[in-house]
Amino acid sequence: MHIELLQPHTHAGRRLAAGERLDLQETSARWLIAQGAAKAATPALDAKPARREPASGASTTAATQGD
Repeated sequence: MHIELLQPHTHAGRRLAAGERLDLQETSARWLIAQGAAKAATPALDAKPARREPASGASTTAATQGD
């Protein structure tokens, strides 16, 4: 189950900030929601897409072709 943290939380020994998303087993996710520490969230599809860098060498090839 996908959740979004509403407050800082330590998960698997790692400190996480409010707003971070996790994919947990449903029982763990529902427990955090019941504690008020998280809310149900959709998968990362609604998050901003990661910025993609141009393919390696794509910009340098075009710059050197006229030499």
